[in-house]
Amino acid sequence: MAKLMVADDDRVVLFTLAEGLREAGFEVIEARDGLRALALCQSERPDLALLDIRMPGLDGLELARRLRGETTVPFLFFTAHDDEDLVQQAVKLGALGYLVKPLDVPRIVPMLRAALARSREFDSLRAALHSNRDIGTAVGIAMRGWNLDQQTAFERLRKHARDRSARLVDIAREIVETGACPET
Repeated sequence: MAKLMVADDDRVVLFTLAEGLREAGFEVIEARDGLRALALCQSERPDLALLDIRMPGLDGLELARRLRGETTVPFLFFTAHDDEDLVQQAVKLGALGYLVKPLDVPRIVPMLRAALARSREFDSLRAALHSNRDIGTAVGIAMRGWNLDQQTAFERLRKHARDRSARLVDIAREIVETGACPET
């Protein structure tokens, strides 16, 4: 079950949306202002945050900036404002969607599921990029340390991982952290 954080200063909208999302099968945490929403995202780590743009404390745009800088929680906006400038700001901040109130929960559920799927894809890509970066860096360290060409250094690292019954990415991270090749 996906966990959603919904932030809106309007009690009626917050209650209606949160209850509708619970009925649709989501776990929902709620915040009535941007500062509380940020704290919940930091502590609860929801799978997706739904942010109103106009809120006290931190408005939705500033909250999105903070989420990007301080967490890995993906977000989308829902607001009564369909102003093109706000839409462009949301896009620049990396929003996975922009919904205009009033919201009809059954109609937005497919979009939320799509945003959650896209977020998981981004997480996988980030993990793969990080892993590949570590492996590439470790191969470079091995090339220099063992005086080998790239392919031979890569194969030696793979053999070293197999011999230790370890994953190549774990061996690579160890090499990157220490800056030295393992003894062969």
